[in-house]
Amino acid sequence: MTSAARYPVAQARALRNLTGLFGVVWLVNAAFQAKGWLIGPSARAHFLHALGKPATQVPAWIQPLLGGIDRGIQAVGPEIVAGLMVVIAVLLGLALLTRTKVAFAARFGIVYSLICWVVLNGFGFPYSGGQTDPGVFMAYAIAFLFVLAAAPALQPQGEVAAAPVQRLWNAARIWFGLLWLFDAALKWLPAFLLHFRSQITSVIPGQPHWIAAWLGFVAQIVVAVGPVLVAVVVGLAEIVIAVGLLARRWLNLILPFAFLYSLAVWATAEAFGGPYTAAGTGVRGNVLGNVLIYLIPLVFLWVGERAVASQ
Repeated sequence: MTSAARYPVAQARALRNLTGLFGVVWLVNAAFQAKGWLIGPSARAHFLHALGKPATQVPAWIQPLLGGIDRGIQAVGPEIVAGLMVVIAVLLGLALLTRTKVAFAARFGIVYSLICWVVLNGFGFPYSGGQTDPGVFMAYAIAFLFVLAAAPALQPQGEVAAAPVQRLWNAARIWFGLLWLFDAALKWLPAFLLHFRSQITSVIPGQPHWIAAWLGFVAQIVVAVGPVLVAVVVGLAEIVIAVGLLARRWLNLILPFAFLYSLAVWATAEAFGGPYTAAGTGVRGNVLGNVLIYLIPLVFLWVGERAVASQ
């Protein structure tokens, strides 16, 4: 398939709507960041905490890099850098929402998301204590690659539109599959398999009462079924999702399953994205939880994969 190939207008319209929704996510991020990093007497402390936390969690050989970045930000001025990041989030959100210069915004978004993955997510570390998620900004970068692939289809004319660029679309799908495979591989380590119950109970402190009660109920179910058994099922589920994405097989089943699975993780291990504090939710890019961002590439695939594959 080439960029000159044609694409059904219904799918193109759905991709436009999804791109706009992705833009709304970035505008929500910008609002969270502005509130947490720029407004109030503790704003500077919140921003410095977001910058400093990754350096305490990465291996020693990565610490000089993050330390150098932190010193550079201190030299420029934390308030200036925080303000610049808010402006970038707003501009990305508006570009996606209005589909203005969307290809440029997608390219910039990929690079910016990877930079934030290093600076704010610390390469996803620590991979210990059962943590398996490499960080929300990796999912953002993948979503931007889907937007870049879909860019020709975002401006339909008449009954058909230019098709997404297949090589970029496939690259995004494979990258997403590798992300799931990485996550799945870490779930077979003893820290996750043998301590699955703690993946639920560890997020209870600081939660609103209704979330804490819900997570306590989920933990009781895990104990009744068997924590190791549940952990094995979770690991197998993610392997199935990863293999389906990488092999491009059974996607009509894999994608809805992955969607429901992601929502289940969000409602349990991620505690609906809580606790909702100025220095936590949203400020580092996760809006209301990391897994919710995984839903964006999943929906891109659900909307566009069948038509792309048929080209």
